[in-house]
Amino acid sequence: FLEPSAGIGYYAGMMPADVAGSTRSSMVELDTVTGGMLKALYPNSNVKVQGFEKLAMPDGFYDLVASNVPFGDYAPFDPKLNPRKFHIHDYYFVAAAERVRPGGLVAFVTSRGTLDKQYPHLREAVAKSCDFIGAIRLPNTAFKKNANTEVTTDIVFLRKRALGEKPGGQPWRESRPLGAETNAIFLNEYYHAHPEMMLGRL
Repeated sequence: FLEPSAGIGYYAGMMPADVAGSTRSSMVELDTVTGGMLKALYPNSNVKVQGFEKLAMPDGFYDLVASNVPFGDYAPFDPKLNPRKFHIHDYYFVAAAERVRPGGLVAFVTSRGTLDKQYPHLREAVAKSCDFIGAIRLPNTAFKKNANTEVTTDIVFLRKRALGEKPGGQPWRESRPLGAETNAIFLNEYYHAHPEMMLGRL
């Protein structure tokens, strides 16, 4: 298990005991204070206090990569995985797709922009190696109490394909307008087909 933006380890801390007992966990945290807390809380885990983009990690190794990805309008410097200079939250998807093994899963909490942005460059890049299983949209108040932030978020689930395996999964590359032309918002094609996966009201 890899959590590339671990904070103080919410994901590892919420694992059922039987799963945690048989799981080798690696966690990455940029902030030195939070990273120190993470090391103290999980002394048996592989904890690295540095940026995810600077970490030397094996490709195709992890069964599961899960995290609440960081958000920001800056692009990590990673000539290998980020030549298109994706912003930090989208970069995590590209990097996770490299780290997870064939058949492994990526489960990320991200802002709605990852799925809804008009230009599909990130989704097309990830779709080269991963199938989109589905997503759940959370209302903008989902993280108000514990993170003091109001933002519409998605939990996105991906599966890495094996070499030679044909692409499958749900359609998700396109984002299309929803509503009147003068006041339309862009919404991922997955939510056009599955509005029941959006919690709350638009």
